[in-house]
Amino acid sequence: MNRKSVVIVGKGTSVLKSTEKYMSQFDEIAFCNFPPITGYEKYIGSKCDWMFANMWDPNLYEDDVFKKLNLKHLINTHPNPKDDCISLTQKYGGTYVSDYGQRNIPLFKNNFGFDPSTGIQAYYYFVQHEEYDTIGLVGFDNFKVGEKAYYYSVDEVQHSLRYLYSDGNTAYTKDGIRKEESKHGTTKNVDKYISDMSELFNVKIKRP
Repeated sequence: MNRKSVVIVGKGTSVLKSTEKYMSQFDEIAFCNFPPITGYEKYIGSKCDWMFANMWDPNLYEDDVFKKLNLKHLINTHPNPKDDCISLTQKYGGTYVSDYGQRNIPLFKNNFGFDPSTGIQAYYYFVQHEEYDTIGLVGFDNFKVGEKAYYYSVDEVQHSLRYLYSDGNTAYTKDGIRKEESKHGTTKNVDKYISDMSELFNVKIKRP
């Protein structure tokens, strides 16, 4: 069987090390949680095959952006999914899996000991899938304390998350700098998980 490659795009600042040329070397592209595209095409392009998203809080695109994606699969990573997101795939095409997070998160916590982010859920999907032998990771900075959470500005963060940058919040500064370890696992633990799983399943990890 000829195995494939996939690149997963997270939201860490290392997205800005990527290029369209780097992205084009992969057979498939996966985005996490509707990352901002407009103005960042030179880093991540404007198309993706897979969207893994916490669909209780989608950062949805304008119609013209969505149409360009050519999206084939939409995967809901929320532990308690709503059922109204299927309309997105009915409108733009592709398949919709509503209960991936609901099924996956409890098993993940039991097996690995931390609450997986959407990005790690995407990685978990591909790394154990025998179809893939290479996984590119773009913007996977694994919640490093002292660094910006996102490659884009705080002004571009969806409104439901703006509270994270308000006065008195302990997780981030107003400029989007992380002040404490994430509930999705420490940077050290997540780095180790990625490395261990790639070794276990004989999958090559590539970064820009």
